[in-house]
Amino acid sequence: MFITIANLILFCSLCHLYGSIAGFPFSDKVLAGLAFMFSSSILLQILACAIYNNWWPMLSALMYVLVPMPCLFFGGGSTQFLISRDGGGWMDAAKFLTGASAVGSIAIPIILRHADLIQTGAMFIEFVSFFIFVCTVLCFHRASLDDEW
Repeated sequence: MFITIANLILFCSLCHLYGSIAGFPFSDKVLAGLAFMFSSSILLQILACAIYNNWWPMLSALMYVLVPMPCLFFGGGSTQFLISRDGGGWMDAAKFLTGASAVGSIAIPIILRHADLIQTGAMFIEFVSFFIFVCTVLCFHRASLDDEW
C-alpha cells in the first residue's frame, strides 16, 4: 500500500513539473487520474512477481522505462511526433525505438512463459499491467493535446 501511495505522489509531482515546463494545462483531476492509472500498472507489475514468488516478470518493467526515452530525447518531450507524418532521421529513429520497446513489453512475458521461467497467470497479469500503462500514455497524450480537458 505504501508503494502505491508513493507512486501516486511521485507521478503527480513529475506530471505537474513536466506540465509546468512544457506548458500543458493539467488539472488536479487529470493528474490524479493519470497517477492512479500509472500506480495501478506498477502495482500489477509487482503483484505478478509477488504472487508467484518469481521476480523474472520485472524485466518488462525495464521496458516501461525505455518506452518514453525516444520521446524525451528525439521528440522534444512531446508525444505529438508519434502521430505526425513528418519524417527525418531522428524522428524516424524515435518512432522505431518507441515501437520496438512497446513490442518488447509484450514479447518479454511471452518469451519468459515459453521458457517456463514464469507462470501463465503472471504472464496475463503482465498483459493487464501493460494495457493499463498504454491507456495511461494515451490519456496523457490526449490531455496534452486538449486545452480544456
